[in-house]
Amino acid sequence: MQVNTLIIGHVPLLETTGIKPKEVRDDEYFKELISQFDLGTLHYTNWKDWKTVSDEIDPLVIIYFGGEYQAEEVKRDKNDALIYVADDAGSVFRRKAECEEKKERNVRILTEVESIVQKIRNDGEREVEAVRKFSAMSYNDMYKMIKEAIIGDNEELRTKAWGLLMDNDGHKNFVWMRVQLMAEVWEHADGKNREKLMCMSMERHTDQGTARKIDNFTDEEGLEYHQYMFLDPLGNDTNYIRRLPFGKKGQDKYAYENLLEKNEIPTNYLRVQVEANSLREQWDNYLVSEGAKVQRVLEEWKNDPSKSKKDLGVVPWSESDDVDEPLTERELGSLKKFLKKHSLNASSELFKEDKKM
Repeated sequence: MQVNTLIIGHVPLLETTGIKPKEVRDDEYFKELISQFDLGTLHYTNWKDWKTVSDEIDPLVIIYFGGEYQAEEVKRDKNDALIYVADDAGSVFRRKAECEEKKERNVRILTEVESIVQKIRNDGEREVEAVRKFSAMSYNDMYKMIKEAIIGDNEELRTKAWGLLMDNDGHKNFVWMRVQLMAEVWEHADGKNREKLMCMSMERHTDQGTARKIDNFTDEEGLEYHQYMFLDPLGNDTNYIRRLPFGKKGQDKYAYENLLEKNEIPTNYLRVQVEANSLREQWDNYLVSEGAKVQRVLEEWKNDPSKSKKDLGVVPWSESDDVDEPLTERELGSLKKFLKKHSLNASSELFKEDKKM
């Protein structure tokens, strides 16, 4: 069956003669991007004419290359179509440092659109009706449906519902629903379930390399604790240990919160997740900063290996080393190792001939 897909924000150029290089670049980018996917029967339009084209073709899927604000207007006027918001060319190419990330995001979005189009084709009119109904739902109706799927017994529905909520590239409503649902889960959880939620949040730390799980601990009163050792930006132990108390089934939620406060732990698992993300960001910024310093030192050394540690701004590895002497092999190896681990591209450019790196 035919699936009409409306693309707003990009109309392919038919002729490039006399067109500005920037516009040609943008056109080539979109043509290459879209050609990788089967997105249904495509209809292109600009922002000015999209309503007219939409009325003519009655699209089931709309891809808007632009911002969330205008996408909301599209949603209000055409609320029975699935709307996907992707980065336009101006956003993709605005900052070189973010270019590849935004290109990858657009690929992920169109990959999902392709899978939806394929499912509609396979399931026919029944799926079309379901898509129209789903798209037209209000926030509250959709939240209620997703919540019922998550707490229900159907594992397939539960997985799909969580997939929607955890997709950071999806509609912003799903992000808010995730926060709302997680807050409700915490509010109604007993001590044992709060323990599980806290452990789940601490996994964010362990997955991101800001902490590691160590052996459990039992205090003199017989209370058991999960233990986590926090790490520094280089992955070394900091000797700061977080003790997360075990909870009990049926335990009053405030009793468990009191245990968290006693051990100086955030009294909400969402705060722990925010903490983990913030700490990882701090560590990443630190490594970027230190990597830039090391890269500068190695670039100066490569241009003039006779430069002293003092001139390079390097503290000697050992007190016995003379600050007025060049870098030792040990110091040089340490700097290369750091750069390779935390700034691989720079390391490769600086030392292409260094096969051991």
